[in-house]
Amino acid sequence: MEAQVTFAYFQSSDLPLLLDYLQQLSPATRKRFGPHPFDEATILRFYADPFEVWGFLAKSAQTGAIVAYAPVKRGYLEHDRPRLEAYGLNLSKHTDCTFAPSVADNWQGQGLGGQLFNFIQAELQARGIRRVILWGGVQASNAAALRFYEKMGFRVLGGFEYEGGNWDMVKEWGVSV
Repeated sequence: MEAQVTFAYFQSSDLPLLLDYLQQLSPATRKRFGPHPFDEATILRFYADPFEVWGFLAKSAQTGAIVAYAPVKRGYLEHDRPRLEAYGLNLSKHTDCTFAPSVADNWQGQGLGGQLFNFIQAELQARGIRRVILWGGVQASNAAALRFYEKMGFRVLGGFEYEGGNWDMVKEWGVSV
């Protein structure tokens, strides 16, 4: 049974809910998800440019609490550029984006990540995005996440070391690599 959720863009009025969501993540989930620090000032700075960074939320239809969160940055992380280009990617700051999803611990394994990604992909396509790059890759030890991304149509580009083994992954539509 799929959970009842609503999907929305992050708005500054969601900040208290987002901070609560982030604080409730287990240490294991926090270790795997870290596109930005979890404090109010950093989050407000992170979303300062609405043309370059977007936040996507899934909220419980019953409680209104955030149950999944995914920041998306237009383009790619500059420090990842050499590694991504070494895979043969022709990077674009206009049609690529970098994506970092998370799902609340007690909502994992219920199909919510797939629902959220489908919502995000439709929104990104409407914005002219043609490729999604995983933010910091996926930790090689996170077999469940690797299976999820493959199920969503991501492909492994290659591996790299950063605090352990990681896989760079992308999903493309209408892009030649």
